[in-house]
Amino acid sequence: MSKQTNNNNQILSVIKQSATTGKSLSTCLSHLQFGALIELFNDTSEGIFIIDEQGTFEFVNPMAAQLLGNSQQSLIGQSLLQFLHETDRDKYMYTLLNWLDIKDTRLNFGPNEVKINKADGNILEADLSISNMPESIASAQKLYVCILHDLSIHKATYNKLKVQASTDHLTGLANRFTLDESLNKYWSESIQSHQPLSSILIDVDHFKKFNDSYGHIKGDKCLQKIAKVILQCIPSRDCLAARYGGEEFAVILPRCNRDSASVVAKHIQQQINAMTFTDIGLPPEVKISVSQGIACEFNNQYRTCEALICAADTALYRAKSDGRNKISISI
Repeated sequence: MSKQTNNNNQILSVIKQSATTGKSLSTCLSHLQFGALIELFNDTSEGIFIIDEQGTFEFVNPMAAQLLGNSQQSLIGQSLLQFLHETDRDKYMYTLLNWLDIKDTRLNFGPNEVKINKADGNILEADLSISNMPESIASAQKLYVCILHDLSIHKATYNKLKVQASTDHLTGLANRFTLDESLNKYWSESIQSHQPLSSILIDVDHFKKFNDSYGHIKGDKCLQKIAKVILQCIPSRDCLAARYGGEEFAVILPRCNRDSASVVAKHIQQQINAMTFTDIGLPPEVKISVSQGIACEFNNQYRTCEALICAADTALYRAKSDGRNKISISI
């Protein structure tokens, strides 16, 4: 039997139902349309459910039940609001209540990102859209069709890619792109708030000799150990430690003056001088040192953030020319 023939038979059946039950033809047709929608929703891979004007579940398709963490049958009669995280609940309650008395106006709310309290206690991050169901289908009752789209996989992938894009693969510190972006942000904040902004450029002394003596694998492990020390020495999470390039590192210290930056640099120097490499198979006498250059922006000393980095770079080369394992401050 063709699909068209089947549809025709369904319509004839509805007409007979109207004649025998006394129900209006439009009511019987709405039931037929509603049933067809339910069949469609059940086969859809998105989470779809229908709620009444109080937010009570009237229908939940298999995917929505899976996302909410409960069976289809057990969800019927429960409220959508109890599954919404408290940060989203009031907004949706307000929306539903304020649409009760509005006539002849379509509700199209969302998609909005929400957190769902699943039945098992876990949190689901999702997009939620709500729309009026046409009165021709919903009959006298005011119903809303909701689409719930799982964002957890997309969010996890996005966050992973975001970390990869902003992080130096070898050391785990911020990469050069993140350094440049963050420096611009810190610079603007410093100028607006009239607070100091300090930068430290760090270069590993005689690193080529280390690589030539012990190999590039050990050299990479050396850089990883130095990066870990630098990260541990920065004074707050507002500060930034980055790999500047090769064996060079950068530290950005918002709201820190020259003296504060000097304390941080001395701490880095002491901790790196105390490092050993026995954990990577080298003799205990193997040591490493770094040279550091400091520059501080305060009261418009530098015109741009690039000028600040250049000043730190000049101070760094002065530290190296003074014998290495030194800290030089730009005046």
